[in-house]
Amino acid sequence: MNIRQATPADSLLLSGLCRDVQSLHAEHHPDIFKIPQSDDFAVAFFDEILVDPMARIFILEKNGQALGYVLCKLMERPEGPFTFTLRYLQIDQISVRPEARGQGVGAALIKQAERFANELDVQRIQLDSWDFNIRAHAFFERLGFKKFHFRFWQIL
Repeated sequence: MNIRQATPADSLLLSGLCRDVQSLHAEHHPDIFKIPQSDDFAVAFFDEILVDPMARIFILEKNGQALGYVLCKLMERPEGPFTFTLRYLQIDQISVRPEARGQGVGAALIKQAERFANELDVQRIQLDSWDFNIRAHAFFERLGFKKFHFRFWQIL
């Protein structure tokens, strides 16, 4: 397995890799998430992210085939009346091709995010996950992530 930093030439590849997770989200919350109609549905999004100096995307490849990616963003919030300065690495997206799940791809991508956080001298990594994604929750917890915040909604 090889992990490399994505470049602007990877927008279409990333959009295709993102399609699996986007479809899962759309299946569970069709009132919020759009069903991707083609592999190029998110090219413009990735074009923008790939030039953001606060973001990095890492792609895992095996035998020349991309199996997944992780999108990380450095988040910095100044001190305010309620909280101290907060600086952390946000895993905004992680996606592994369904046929590659259970083979260490996701764990390797999280390890890469940890290395990136260390390079930035960041002590905390955070991520969000929807309530329906129980399999992902178990995966994150196996890697040492702890739940710390709950969100609620009421549909009227």
